[in-house]
Amino acid sequence: MSSIPFLGVGLSYRWDFQPHLARGNPGVDWLEVMPEHFFPLTEDTVRRLEVLAKRFPLAGHGLELSVGSDGVDGPGYRESLKRFLGTTRSVWHGDHLCFTRAGELPVRSLTPVPFTEEALEMCTRNIRRIQAELGMPFIVENIAWLFDTPLSTLDEADFLTRVVKESDCGLLLDLHNVHANAVNHKFDPYAFVDRLPLDRVVQIHLAGGVTMEGVYVDSHSNVSPDEVWRLLEYVAPRCPVRGVNFEMDSGFPPFPRLVEELARARTILKRCGASAA
Repeated sequence: MSSIPFLGVGLSYRWDFQPHLARGNPGVDWLEVMPEHFFPLTEDTVRRLEVLAKRFPLAGHGLELSVGSDGVDGPGYRESLKRFLGTTRSVWHGDHLCFTRAGELPVRSLTPVPFTEEALEMCTRNIRRIQAELGMPFIVENIAWLFDTPLSTLDEADFLTRVVKESDCGLLLDLHNVHANAVNHKFDPYAFVDRLPLDRVVQIHLAGGVTMEGVYVDSHSNVSPDEVWRLLEYVAPRCPVRGVNFEMDSGFPPFPRLVEELARARTILKRCGASAA
């Protein structure tokens, strides 16, 4: 992981941003690109990816590797992913610590795995195989989860730490997911991140959500709340982060306002010396 270059502050690519990104570099250092947004790969989608790769450093971020299940991908998914990563010249690729398939059945949701020794072994085995097949740095993301399971024998921090260390992968630390889980499950987010392998953090996600019927939802529909910014201030000096990015799927502010958010994150990284890590 020490050889991964520092990318700076970027955005999760969405088509809504294309008119602004096409004008040059509007305060965006790099882009996170989601393969599922470009599948199936056609002449047109490949061309769009090639144009992005010429203008920005890119990193992949997927939904369907399902590291927490039996390792059965959708038909042709792994082959398309390899082609996608080659086209984008991605610096690393990430996916979520969850399952999105049950056998051959797509679940269509980032479903939390039970925090058990058996699930730990499966996740570790799958991540090791994925890294070997992709031939590039792989990072796994902590997810927002709304329900606990009585099957769990470990807590989330222990489980996440052991998965990252035993599979020898990187960590995509989603600070908004930490915040959402802390709100919903009533724990101290700073004590939580202190227990994580921060030396493995490659990427940090920032995002915003909404409260619905008393539950805080990771909706990617707002700019980051103040508590997420405080978490970034706390975590950034403690980890060798290589890139920070904002995830938004709806509720986009005017693009200049989003660039202001990027500048705020960039200032935090510079202040703690992250750019020189």
